[in-house]
Amino acid sequence: MMEKITRVAAAACLAMALALPAPAQAQQRGEPRLQVSYPTDGSLTCEQLTAEVARMDEIAGISAENAQNAQNQGAMAEGAAGVAVNAALYSGALGRVPGLGMFANAAGAAARRNAEARAREEAERIRVAEQRRNLLSGIYQGRQCGVPAPAAVERLPEPVAASEPAAEPAMDTAPPAEAATEPTAD
Repeated sequence: MMEKITRVAAAACLAMALALPAPAQAQQRGEPRLQVSYPTDGSLTCEQLTAEVARMDEIAGISAENAQNAQNQGAMAEGAAGVAVNAALYSGALGRVPGLGMFANAAGAAARRNAEARAREEAERIRVAEQRRNLLSGIYQGRQCGVPAPAAVERLPEPVAASEPAAEPAMDTAPPAEAATEPTAD
């Protein structure tokens, strides 16, 4: 009998542990809160803009995964609390340990609330990352990054402007050379 009560208490403790708030992924890395814009955004190079846009995509992906994990954790903790209450009920521990059912139910509800709060935080982080990505993309396009520089145009030589018509070449005034005469047969 004592073993059953111990199992029920362990299940309730598990539900309570899952109910404790878990720090967000960004807070674990010590990363400052993400903002849509920073004063230095205007001085970023094209390469830095590309890297920052890629980082925003990564943050949005990680936050979406974290939100899903938080929801799954909340559902799992709430389920564990339900299992703990049912186990206590069937073992008779619910009647022998005052407040056990209430404790397990409270732990499950707290886990659900914490999971919902973490999911909301991650959804906000996704929203900010997407807005920042759009802002940086606008700066990137405004600077015409990624647009190839126009090719150097080969210039043709300028035509010479005709100011006066050119003088006609002078005619040779010398008499024409005498035609060679053929000897005649006499």
